[in-house]
Amino acid sequence: MLLILWLVAVVWLSVALRASLPGKRAYRWALFCYLFFFLKEIIRINYAIADFSRVSRYPYGVILSRLVLPHGLVEFTALALGAFFALGWLKRSLRGGRLFPGSRAILLPASLILLAAAIEALVTPYLFEIYCAG
Repeated sequence: MLLILWLVAVVWLSVALRASLPGKRAYRWALFCYLFFFLKEIIRINYAIADFSRVSRYPYGVILSRLVLPHGLVEFTALALGAFFALGWLKRSLRGGRLFPGSRAILLPASLILLAAAIEALVTPYLFEIYCAG
């Protein structure tokens, strides 16, 4: 997902440079793509939780709080940071700045994704097991 977020910025930079699209317009289109992405993810996650709740007969709130939120907050933060850094890089590149992002722009969101994966693999099953046992 982080790669896709960065590719959006690269595509709009390429479009702006090749088609002489004004920098502000390319920036706004990239921002629109990010907003659409996050809205789509929120809707998709809610539908997935609702479907799982219907099939498993566990309450929606339990699934959200025990299976999604522990890692989802960290993962969503990582994606938001990735989009933020990609937009910043796009803005600098459109003004004639650096063509390569800094290491912080890549390492911080990637580290948060790894943390979210660890939480999903280690903490989430334990929380759900506690709920099922109780």
